[in-house]
Amino acid sequence: MVFNWATENLCVVFESWKINTPLALIVSCIVIIGMSASYELLRAQSRHYEERLIEGARKRHPSESSTHNVGGDGGNSEDETPLLPNRPYVMRLSNQQQFTRSIFYMAQVFVGFFLMLIFMTYNGYLMASTIIGAGIGFFYFGGDPLSSSTKALSCH
Repeated sequence: MVFNWATENLCVVFESWKINTPLALIVSCIVIIGMSASYELLRAQSRHYEERLIEGARKRHPSESSTHNVGGDGGNSEDETPLLPNRPYVMRLSNQQQFTRSIFYMAQVFVGFFLMLIFMTYNGYLMASTIIGAGIGFFYFGGDPLSSSTKALSCH
């Protein structure tokens, strides 16, 4: 494969997806931009679903922040550390919740690999469309702009 700017006789992923005219190239670029932006939307929806699960768990199991008086002398004891320090709550997901998370993950892997295959056509127009779509998607759906976890690159 060689980097190119071809606008005709370009096969994209499937044999049936051939670009033979400038109009077909423009339509393909728009589709790829949308697909790349939708990948970011999918990531945002996945994060939102997991945040809802965490918030629900917090409502069901509020953390106990009170200190326990070990000495029993009305609070005058020097040792006021709790017997069981605040340990992180381990959230158990139902099968349905884990299945939903798995569906989100599978969709992200599929779209990410599909975009990677498009990128690997080494066509400059299609590569640029993938990057532009990712930027547009991150702008609209990227979540907290200061969080480094939202900027982690996947297969696009």
